[in-house]
Amino acid sequence: MNERTPTSQAEPAQPTPRRAQPSLARRYMGKLLANIATVPVYLIMEAVLPRALGPQTYGNFNFATSVFTQLTGFLDMGTSTCFYNALSRRQYEMPLVAFYGRVSALVFLVTMLSGLFLLVPELGDLLLPDVPLWYAPLAAFYGFLLWGTRVVRSMNDALGLTVPGELLRSVVNLLGAGLILAFFWLGLLNAGALFGIQYAMMGGIIIGCLLIMRRSWTHIDWGLSRDQRLAYTREFSDYSMPLFVQALLSALALSAERWVLQWFDGSTQQGYFALSQRVSAACFLFVSAMTPLIMRELAIAWGKDDREHMGRLLTRFAPLLFGIAAWFSCFTAVEASVLVHIFGGAEFAAALIPVQIMALYPAHQAYGQLASSVFHATGRTKTLRNLAFVEHFGGFVLVWLLVAPESLLGMGLGATGLAIKTVITQFIMVNLLFWMASRLIPLNFFRNLLLQGLILGSLLGLAWVCREATGLYFPDEAHRIIRFLFSGVLYSFMSLGLVVTCPGLFGCTRQDFREMLIRFRILKKK
Repeated sequence: MNERTPTSQAEPAQPTPRRAQPSLARRYMGKLLANIATVPVYLIMEAVLPRALGPQTYGNFNFATSVFTQLTGFLDMGTSTCFYNALSRRQYEMPLVAFYGRVSALVFLVTMLSGLFLLVPELGDLLLPDVPLWYAPLAAFYGFLLWGTRVVRSMNDALGLTVPGELLRSVVNLLGAGLILAFFWLGLLNAGALFGIQYAMMGGIIIGCLLIMRRSWTHIDWGLSRDQRLAYTREFSDYSMPLFVQALLSALALSAERWVLQWFDGSTQQGYFALSQRVSAACFLFVSAMTPLIMRELAIAWGKDDREHMGRLLTRFAPLLFGIAAWFSCFTAVEASVLVHIFGGAEFAAALIPVQIMALYPAHQAYGQLASSVFHATGRTKTLRNLAFVEHFGGFVLVWLLVAPESLLGMGLGATGLAIKTVITQFIMVNLLFWMASRLIPLNFFRNLLLQGLILGSLLGLAWVCREATGLYFPDEAHRIIRFLFSGVLYSFMSLGLVVTCPGLFGCTRQDFREMLIRFRILKKK
């Protein structure tokens, strides 16, 4: 893509004098700490919402919002990534921001019109079966705000303002969790109140991030000349058009999967699957802050045509990230009954198996992000598009076979079937990506495949041993939470012992531990 500013007719606004930007390491540490701070808030919210709403309302809320989340993801078509890259290079170019403001307005218009169209009973009952139609416009606005939140956070990152932006996000999430708890205790927490609280949280993040960024420009000018509009349109089109098919396939397939579950099994099963998704997402919070750093290093290495370094990066960090995600996933899968009790209560007891299955999803999610970053870095987006077609077509067939009733050649497994499909498809596609990546860069595919099995098997075994051992001292259900906590502590120590005795399993060496010990001693002396 052309690195030059496409607005040769106008000089970009000069930067406002301010302190030097934090280092890259500090910015990523800010993201990691914000994610860590978000975990307890996230867990509190997910422990309250299913209990307050019940499986049916909780399922309706998640199904309706997922439909419009997929819609905004399709309307994005990679433009937000293009905007992030361009703004990172040309931080004080106000016309670029003005242009993407118009793109955002278009996304808002299409999303809200779609929500209004679904108020028509014939259309709404078809696309949102068993869901009250008044959810549609509210879910549409939710989907747009969620997309907008990601855009403004990426703008903060592009301008080097990650630390204050992530601090703002942590504060807003904490206030939002407090608001949800207050509504829950007052007996006022329902679907309408939840939409309002989510609007307030996402709106607060968007407004706060914009205020943080305000100092990056000496003035705000939303005007655009005809030449500027054409230049930006060409720039964004060149970047986004190859991703159009992939975005379309993803939006259609993921929405269709949830629709099949809703159509055949209703809102309750949708609620079970939604709970399993939320528990799975909690396991990925710690890893999600680490993957962008490695993805950036891969892109830099490819720019230098250093394939050896790319291979070393994946060989070193893929098992490590997989191990971190698997550490959470395996314990969650083994202790799923307690987590379902904490998050959902008795009404969600039937969600146990979907939660156990989806708990394994984050481990390969980390692998998948690293594998796909190889193709983004090398510009081979057509490969990702072709694989997306195979993934989504095959995935929908598998969903039908697992979820549809026996009369329609299915197995009628409901939320369990969709969870099985999600994990199986993820495992196959991630390893297919890694195999194809090994043909581009020096990477031992079979070693990585073996490590996946060894890591999962070891951690699942440790989690099972810890559950059984603590169960001997706390056998009754009345002490399940205490047993769960002791099991977690024991599991942590045993996992640490596994890392120390078998560092190669997680892409580490004993030299790494010695260096960490030396650094710790230096910091302690300071």
